[in-house]
Amino acid sequence: MHRHWPTFSWPSCCRSAYFYSGDSGKYTTSGGVHLESIRKKDLSTIVVWIVIIIALGLSLFPLYWAIITSFKPSGVILTKPSLIPFLQFKPTLFNWRNEYITRGREITAALLNSFLIAGGATLVAVALGTMAGYALARFRFRRWKNKDMTLWFLSRRFLPPMATAILLFLMMKTFHLLDTRLALIITNATFTMPFAVLIMRDVFKELPGELEEAA
Repeated sequence: MHRHWPTFSWPSCCRSAYFYSGDSGKYTTSGGVHLESIRKKDLSTIVVWIVIIIALGLSLFPLYWAIITSFKPSGVILTKPSLIPFLQFKPTLFNWRNEYITRGREITAALLNSFLIAGGATLVAVALGTMAGYALARFRFRRWKNKDMTLWFLSRRFLPPMATAILLFLMMKTFHLLDTRLALIITNATFTMPFAVLIMRDVFKELPGELEEAA
């Protein structure tokens, strides 16, 4: 009596997809791609990610150093370098508590002013930049070409802010805006708006015109 043992075969998805080419002496996949080229691509991807991680670490290290320094005791800051909390030093909230108790009102007022000025300048720059970017992307001007106006907005990015300090001072003095938040909002929005115009122009140029007609 012969016993029939069950046989097993690998599914097609799990079978080896590599073949040896006798002519070239290289392994290729079922699609004709050399295995060495795949390995080179994987190696290049790994190298790129290593460079990105190193660059990101170098960029974020000053921020990390500032944060952990605020939690260090006064004696540790000046005596020895320490990077790892709970291992090299014991974190404390004394610096934060002392700073808030002694200068709490000044810090709160400064943070409020920064929030209002930055938020107001951003809103103004985005609102005006969106309208100007849409006009440069959708319309064609005759007297001044779109390319020339775009280059003019781009040139505003290279203008040193100190070159316009006297003009801005005289303008704010004329309109009685010295030492006001509105003056800072207008000044910051003036130097930020060209960047918003260029960004929104590219955004609107990428949008198909049929999408606007359908809306």
